[in-house]
Amino acid sequence: MSEHGVLERELFGFALALILLAVSGSIARFIRLPVLLGYLAAGLLAQPLLRPFPSLILLSSVGVMLLLFFLGMEFDWRRLLTSPHRLLVTAADLVLNFVLPFTLLLALGLPYPAAFVIAMALYPTSSAITISALLQFRRLANPETETIVWVLVGEDLAIIALLAIASGLTGEGIGLTSVATAFAFILVMLVASVVLTRPLEWLFERIPSELDNLITLGIIVFVSAIAYMLHLSEALGAFLAGLLFGGTRDREELEQRLHVLRELGTAVFFFTFGLQTPLKISVAGALWGLVVLVLGVAMKTITAWVSGIIEGLRRRARLRLLFSLWVRGEFSIIALFMGKKVLPEVWQEAMSWFVIASIVVGLIALSLAGKFAERA
Repeated sequence: MSEHGVLERELFGFALALILLAVSGSIARFIRLPVLLGYLAAGLLAQPLLRPFPSLILLSSVGVMLLLFFLGMEFDWRRLLTSPHRLLVTAADLVLNFVLPFTLLLALGLPYPAAFVIAMALYPTSSAITISALLQFRRLANPETETIVWVLVGEDLAIIALLAIASGLTGEGIGLTSVATAFAFILVMLVASVVLTRPLEWLFERIPSELDNLITLGIIVFVSAIAYMLHLSEALGAFLAGLLFGGTRDREELEQRLHVLRELGTAVFFFTFGLQTPLKISVAGALWGLVVLVLGVAMKTITAWVSGIIEGLRRRARLRLLFSLWVRGEFSIIALFMGKKVLPEVWQEAMSWFVIASIVVGLIALSLAGKFAERA
């Protein structure tokens, strides 16, 4: 196909994707569901019309980069470490939702990298979807919401470390060298985030404001590209780039300027995942997906109960909390994208549909949690 033909095909594909995103997002808003679920459904429904193409995948990657970049900007591990009881919640969450499934998967005979990726996809509750749902269901002022937020913060801390390990395990150079490279890169960027804060402020004070976005985006993509060259995840690189800007004074202004691009990229990210999820699923894939869903819901329910006790929540707040941590999302999808080379096909099917099912079941649970707590 000629260059003109390729461009024409991608432009029409991109236009169709944007129209589907707009329609699905509007429908999701109308029926009071998080728009991310609408984007995911749009990708699934678009499979007969579209296949993933390079520019769509690139924009999806940019969305992931910006999502992780803003997480890095807001991230402060010291807040978690200064709250011992919340550190205990994080440890219990990690053991129940990562260590235990990982051990079970190894016992089933799965290779170490595949078991690690599956457990990593099973572990984190979706911050984006859960917070969005709490906002739509008017639960932000409830006493259990602070506990939910702290669980999510602890998972963000743990998942970044797991992401670094997974980058080494799923890259071309699998082994201790790859894992050591991942942690060395993190260490260098942590040091840079302390040393380069003032130089960055000095730079942004002296450049024209219209160039801020270009320079910031350039730094994000550059650090992400270095991470990718080292056989790490570009998402990890973007998170570490966010740490560079975490101590700067114009953090909120920077977030406002890049907000539109982040929202577009995130929408395309969920759309692309739906587009790549196999509509046909084997019996084995469906059964394993169901097993993982039941296990995931059970472990998150136990996590919520333990967290509620540690935080000293009252009975009704604990009951609402039980139904609030089931949704998986952005980090689970990132884990599955990273693990494509190491996951058997049946597990790719199972985990893809597990993520989708957990979003649907989790959102239903979030919407009914209040009614159940009132009647119990």
